[in-house]
Amino acid sequence: MSEETPICPNCESSAHVVLVNTTQKVGTAVGGVAGGAAGYYGASAGATAGATIGSVVPVVGTGLGLLAGGLAGALAGFFAGSAVGNQVGEQIDRHIIRGWRCNRCSTEFET
Repeated sequence: MSEETPICPNCESSAHVVLVNTTQKVGTAVGGVAGGAAGYYGASAGATAGATIGSVVPVVGTGLGLLAGGLAGALAGFFAGSAVGNQVGEQIDRHIIRGWRCNRCSTEFET
C-alpha cells in the first residue's frame, strides 16, 4: 500500500483507489493552448528565417518556410505548456482538492 493512496471508506481497499484528476486535465489543456500560442508568437523569428531560406524556391518555398517555422514553434510550445499544466494540475488535485474515487465500488471521497 502506498502512503499517498488512501483506503476507501466503503470497501476498505486501497488497490483500486485513484485520484480524481479534473484539475490535471484542465491544466493540461490550458497549458497546451497557452504554450502553443506563446510558441507560435515566439517562433516568429524562426518563421521569418524559414521563409528566407524557403525563398530559394519562389512563392511556394517562402510560404512553406514561414508555415513550417510557425508550426514548429507552436508544437514545441504546446507540448511544453501541456507538460507544465499537467504537473501543476496534478499537484492541485493531490494536495489541495484531494478527491479520490474507488474503482471497485465507485465511492468518491475526500481525504
